Amino acid sequence: MNSVSTATHPGTVAATATKTTSASPYFSWRLCTWAAPVFLAGFIVFWAILGFNLPPIAPGMSIGDLQAHYAENSTRIRFAMVMSVFFAPLYFVFSAVISRVMQKIEGRADGPLPIVEQMGGVVTTVVILIGCVCWMAAAHRIDERTPEITRILHDFGWLFFDTTYMATTVQAFAVAITILCDKRSEPLLPRWLAWYSIFTGAVFLPDTLLPFFFTGPFAWNGLFNYWVGFNAYFLWIILFCIYIFKAIDRIEREEAVAA
Repeated sequence: MNSVSTATHPGTVAATATKTTSASPYFSWRLCTWAAPVFLAGFIVFWAILGFNLPPIAPGMSIGDLQAHYAENSTRIRFAMVMSVFFAPLYFVFSAVISRVMQKIEGRADGPLPIVEQMGGVVTTVVILIGCVCWMAAAHRIDERTPEITRILHDFGWLFFDTTYMATTVQAFAVAITILCDKRSEPLLPRWLAWYSIFTGAVFLPDTLLPFFFTGPFAWNGLFNYWVGFNAYFLWIILFCIYIFKAIDRIEREEAVAA
């Protein structure tokens, strides 16, 4: 009687191991991409809605009214800002996967632009963290704060949050340049996304005028420095999230065919 061998052929084992090894990194890539919608949802709910930033407090609010606002809403503001700080690091997680896709576009591991993009995401995250901690501190021990200290913390939070926009602008420009330099007949990320990234980076430029305006379109609650800037940025995150997922799928397919 012939015995039936249950041993697995060595070639099958090797093929399975290779497939598992090649596919496993993309789970983490997709996981990092999911950080984008989670960050955005958390930021909108806690920073924007619960944090009284939709729309934000007008920079021209009197010092007495500002003190009263923080005193009356101390618990809510502290909760909103501490949760904003909780979600903020997810942005640099998303930035990390963008830089990996950029490396695939460049076809090399030593190009500077993916590093520039990732560092832009890290610095943007730090900006968000410091801004939120300033507003959290303004609401902390509010009964012991003088109105002048509350005003300083509130203003510093907004000035640091907005006028440091160049970190995000450089990030957006680095992505755009990489996409436009893609030599594939069908770019890994669409070229129109590069032009939108340039627009998003440029739309922050009016923030340079923010310290000189308390009302109007260039104030921190104004048309350019708030409504246009934040909406363009949030849409940038959404669009890149969608197309990074598509790019990962394509990279995985191409590597499977090449194998």
